[in-house]
Amino acid sequence: MSAPAKNSRTVVIGLLLGVLLLGAVAAFAIALPKASGDAGGAIELPDTLPGGYVATDLPEAFAGAPAGSEDQVDAAVRNEKAAREYGDQVLADSGATAATRTYLGEDMQTAVVVQAFRAAGGAFAPFQFTDPSRAEAGQEVERLVRAGDAVCIQKGSATGSGEIEGGYVQCQRSEGDLTIQVTTPLPLEEAAEMVDTVWTQVS
Repeated sequence: MSAPAKNSRTVVIGLLLGVLLLGAVAAFAIALPKASGDAGGAIELPDTLPGGYVATDLPEAFAGAPAGSEDQVDAAVRNEKAAREYGDQVLADSGATAATRTYLGEDMQTAVVVQAFRAAGGAFAPFQFTDPSRAEAGQEVERLVRAGDAVCIQKGSATGSGEIEGGYVQCQRSEGDLTIQVTTPLPLEEAAEMVDTVWTQVS
């Protein structure tokens, strides 16, 4: 295997592992809302989101992959389709009218995991509450914060000056019989805006 081909494979595989791990975080963190029937009908999540995010079960999501990685991209799309189908089936088996999908940014590094439910939201809180202003630099912290119409769990490392960096955020907006949840490493404000974007497209 030539060096360029080997490197392209490493890039694509590393990317997929990151996306799948983020999806796993979302799956474990989610508190499944109580199903409320088919009010509003089935949920169809869009193929793309503003900012250049494309669903990972579409080959277009990997348009920026290095040359020579076509086989890896094909395998990635198959895996992502299977993961989406499995996630949707698990949600359906739980009795929820819901959908899940993962999106990838143009930088091929930033992922957005979206879950949408025809149900009112459930309890939403981090495992623990840590005051960032009292945390030492590098300490892992979680906090609950409102951003726009969403309530978000922000998890990352304390800077030592009261801020949080790195990690990821999980934002949820729930009104009536619709709940949208987004998990992503994007900054808090951008994650909350993404929730509102999906809300507008689904509601």
